[in-house]
Amino acid sequence: MTTVDDELEVLEYFQSDVSNDHYLSVKKDKLEELKEDDDARESAETRYNNRRDESQHKKKIRTTIMAGFLRNGLVERQTNWEFKSLYPLRTLDVNSADVLIGNQTDGSIILIVILPLRQRPSTGINEAIEMIEGIRSNGSTLSRDIDLDFHNDRIQTAIAIDRSRALDTATAIEDYESSVTDSEEFYVWRIVGTEGEKIDIFTDFPTTDSENRCHNGDLGQILNEGVEIMDSPHILPSFFYDTHHSLLLEHTVTKLASNRRESDIPNTHFSRAELRNYFDNTLHGPDSTNKAMQLVKRMITLWKHFDLIAKISPSNDQINDESTSYRFKSRKRNPKSIYDDVSEDYDEKSIEFLLEVESMEVAIQEYEEENGIQSDLATFGD
Repeated sequence: MTTVDDELEVLEYFQSDVSNDHYLSVKKDKLEELKEDDDARESAETRYNNRRDESQHKKKIRTTIMAGFLRNGLVERQTNWEFKSLYPLRTLDVNSADVLIGNQTDGSIILIVILPLRQRPSTGINEAIEMIEGIRSNGSTLSRDIDLDFHNDRIQTAIAIDRSRALDTATAIEDYESSVTDSEEFYVWRIVGTEGEKIDIFTDFPTTDSENRCHNGDLGQILNEGVEIMDSPHILPSFFYDTHHSLLLEHTVTKLASNRRESDIPNTHFSRAELRNYFDNTLHGPDSTNKAMQLVKRMITLWKHFDLIAKISPSNDQINDESTSYRFKSRKRNPKSIYDDVSEDYDEKSIEFLLEVESMEVAIQEYEEENGIQSDLATFGD
């Protein structure tokens, strides 16, 4: 599945290397064709909405688990299980689980894998098995990363889902177990509520006794009863590195526009350094500084392409923090009003951007069919 970063790579490549008149004409014709194609437009709109939904789904589950298992969280206080890492397998050559919790007392870990809204449970299980194999091959690296000396025979996996997918996930786990002689330990965690207000464990599998589908000890007892996660002793992230750009817009514009309340600098002005610092301070997890820099590039590129911001010349820059400054294209002063201006038609611009990227890809595909993949795209149309 493509992401906005993949699409921005297409945009950047074409803007820097393929900006001759013929390409622009081909792209324009393709884009107009796609905009008039109801099926193409519906497909782009569906992709946009699905990505937003998926982003909100992941945020809800991650923050709920963090609230429960971070130090002094409701579950952590009653068990020996503690939050250890977001994206814990990032240094291994496998896809990463979303969250890892660990038990320092007995050297156990639980990988928590969020099942995407539109992914088959069997696919999630197969990906989790690859993660476990990667851990067993690189256990010392993960032990250092999470500061826990775990045992290879004490690796469990929880598939985290919305309530409605419990039975399908349980069935897929049993199908997997019946296909192998030595299966991994899988559990089904349900995150319940529109904001993830409760965690419980699903044990009503089609053919297996419920007591065999629950963790041992205090953790199993608490999750079997269901635990309300209504508050957290920690400030939880408002967003993550993979949060959808439309959701980031809401958090970011109002935050940056609120920085000027005791300053003569217009509320619409912000600098690249201010944006980077905000992302760095908000992101949770490993390598947040590098991720913040990548996120700045992503958002600035999108905002410029959507014509939401303009660069401020050095002579008019009142921020003066040695980074590039920009202004949101709004004449309002109130942060919420600035956001309303900037976000107007944002969904429409985002959907059209997906069509635009598709038009670039179609034009390039046609070119490569005529000239070969090894041809210099910068000479396209010469």
